[in-house]
Formats: sequence, structure tokens, C-alpha cells
Amino acid sequence: MHRQGRGGWHLLDGGQDHSPTKADLVIRGVRIFTVLVRRFVLWGWLRGRGKAPAVGEWLATTVSQLGPACIKAAQLLSTRVDLLPPRICQGLARLHDDVAAPPAVDLSPVLEQHLGPLGRTITAQNLPPAASGSIACVYRVTSPDGRVFAVKVRRPGIERLLAVDLALLRGLARLLAWTPPLRGVPVLPIVDQLASCIREQADFVHERDRLRTLHDNLDGKDRMRVPRPVPELCTSEVLVMEYLEGLDRDTARRLSTEGRHDAVVSALRAVYRMLFRHGLVHCDLHPGNLYFRADGTVALVDAGFTVQLTPYAQTKFTAFFYCMSLGDGPASADVVLSTATPGPRTDEVGFRRELARLVEAHSGARAADFDLVSFASRLFDLQRRYGLYADPQFVFPILSLLVLEGSVRDLHPDVDFQREAKPFLTAAVLERAVLAARE
Repeated sequence: MHRQGRGGWHLLDGGQDHSPTKADLVIRGVRIFTVLVRRFVLWGWLRGRGKAPAVGEWLATTVSQLGPACIKAAQLLSTRVDLLPPRICQGLARLHDDVAAPPAVDLSPVLEQHLGPLGRTITAQNLPPAASGSIACVYRVTSPDGRVFAVKVRRPGIERLLAVDLALLRGLARLLAWTPPLRGVPVLPIVDQLASCIREQADFVHERDRLRTLHDNLDGKDRMRVPRPVPELCTSEVLVMEYLEGLDRDTARRLSTEGRHDAVVSALRAVYRMLFRHGLVHCDLHPGNLYFRADGTVALVDAGFTVQLTPYAQTKFTAFFYCMSLGDGPASADVVLSTATPGPRTDEVGFRRELARLVEAHSGARAADFDLVSFASRLFDLQRRYGLYADPQFVFPILSLLVLEGSVRDLHPDVDFQREAKPFLTAAVLERAVLAARE
């Protein structure tokens, strides 16, 4: 649970308030400032000798030294090509969550307090993590009765560190919002949306509920598997779910051509089912969360970065994708304009004209010729150029598809994103028409 105070965002965990004190903010601010100064001095020294690394590499390394909240913020910003230039997004995209895990014994207070005998099994055997991220670690553990679980444990102290960093981030945003280049830009709403996503990834009660929703909506449909959470063992700091075997990132390469095709189509249909039927967006469909298994099933094992669309946003995104699939450029532009926030230099006429051309140019393109990444990049570039700021709820569905395409495009280059969407789009449009007729 979270609340917003005068100093920024605070994290309340199990009734415990992790609101940062002024001393917390000063100490952390000094540490961040020290890292940044050291990194910029090193950059200048290397540049003077012609040995400076690429901007993307330098940026990723710098952020990785700033701590988990900064890493998570950078990971999220790497997807916001509607806000940042592609070169910056590509640099931030180098960041990943494959970080060193603390020894299991360091987690013993949390594990034993929340899981009892199951937690003591992990610490007594000093089990290595099956996966490790900046916020949590995952362990494969067998219970005394023989059941196998995946146990996701929050890193010690992460809740206070996130609260401090997010408060600093919001304070910085308040200052930047007053600078001439950013006046009129919705800096604070963007930062608040970013902070909300980061906090939710540390909220295991939230993730447990979203994982259960994904399991109920997707498991067993189109060969999808989603682990079922074990509610009686889950707490605010520990998430316990069934363990799915056969999770190997290299398995997809070993599948037959037909097997890869079926697996990619299964994943794509699952995403469309989430978007157009349930309004739940999974924004983190990278190979560490989405696995193609040898038996032909596709496993989705994480629900940390999910967004529930409002009915309004779901309706608007469905309408946009439907109009785009029909090649109706003017209608597509109208939908985007109805969701975006205008800035001080907005040119709606120019945006409508250019987006209509973009949609019509991609209408009817063969699967191999339709590049979703290029289309989305052009869309967001048009928004920047014509002074529009996208509603995050409109961006997240596109982000979900972009991340998925990056994960599967090389496995099945001819996958037709538009054709696979049409049955779900048609059903969603008809359902909304029926609901509107009843009102």
C-alpha cells in the first residue's frame, strides 16, 4: 500500500511506514551525486584520450551503479520511445535484472518468518537462486510433502530504498517542470506513473493478485501455461507459486519451424486476449519471463509489470487498433488525439495529416513487411514533433506488443500481428456495441 505526502511517495508495507526522513534523503542524494560526478569525470577523462565508450554503454553502466529504483526507472524509460529519443532508449535497454543475489542465509529472517519450515529449507540448504533481479530473488524449493514451488523473495531493505529514491525522483521532477524547456510538459504525471509501476513491482500482494488473474484468464488456452500462486503461503514480502519445469531460453531455437510458428502464435493470441478481452497489459514479455517449452506450450512466469487498463483506455486502444487494421488513417488519428495531452506547441492538424498517411502506408502490408517497432517509433515521433503527450494507459498496450515482438520476431519473422488480432478485435468491438445498445 502507498500514500503520497508532501515530500513525495511513501511506501507502507504490512502496516509499517517506510516514509523517508530528511536525513535519508540527504544521505541518499549525496551518494547519487557522488556516483554521477565520478562517472562524468571518468567520461571526460576517457573522451579526452579518445577512449570514451558509446553513450548507451556509459548510460547503462552509470544507472546500474545508482541502485534498484534507478535501474527500474531506466528500464521503464527505455520503453518510452514516445518521450525519449531512440538512441537514449536503446542505451537504457541494455540494463537487465541479472544481478548477483545475496546468500540465502541473508534472507533467513524473512524466509523463516513468512514461510516457516519451507523457508528454513531454503536457508538450511543454502539454495542458489533460480533467478535474481534488482528487487527480488527466486528460488526453486521442494516442500516436506514433495511439492515443488517457486519462491520469490524481496531483497532486504528494498522497500525503504525505493521510498527514498522515488521521493528524490519526484522532487527532481518538480524542479524540472519549472525549467523553460519542460514547461507545459506533464513531467509530474509521467514520473508518478513511472513510480507507480516501480512500487507495484515490489508489492507482492499486487503481483499475487495479477498472477492469479493471468492464470485464470490464460492457463490452458492456446497452449499457454501460467503458474498458479499459492495464496496461503504468499505475503507482502514473499510470493509462492507452482514451479513450471522445462524453462530454458534456448529451447525455442531447438523447436521445428512449425513448432516455432505455433509457439509464437500462441504467445501473440494470449497477449491479444489480455488486451482486448480482459484489459490487462503485461509489459515485460522478455525471454526471462516468457518461455517456449519443448512440449509446445508457452510459459508466462511473472506478473510484476502488469497494468490494468481503465474501461475508457481499453475502448480507445481497441478502436485505434481496429481502425489501423482497416487502414482508416483519419479515424486512427482521431482516436489518438482524444487520448493525448496537448502541449503549448500542439499542432493537431499536422499530426492528423501525418498519422493518417502513416496508417494508410502500412495498411495491407505483408507480415514480413510490417514492422511494428518502426510503426510505433514513427507514431511516437509524430507525437513529439507535433507537441502531444501520450496517455500512459494508451502507451502500455503498444509497449506490450513491442516487447513481445522483440522476443519472437526472429523465431517467426512472418508472424502477422494484424491478422492474429482481428478475431479478438472483432469480438471486442461487437461486445462493446452490444453493451452500448443495452445502456
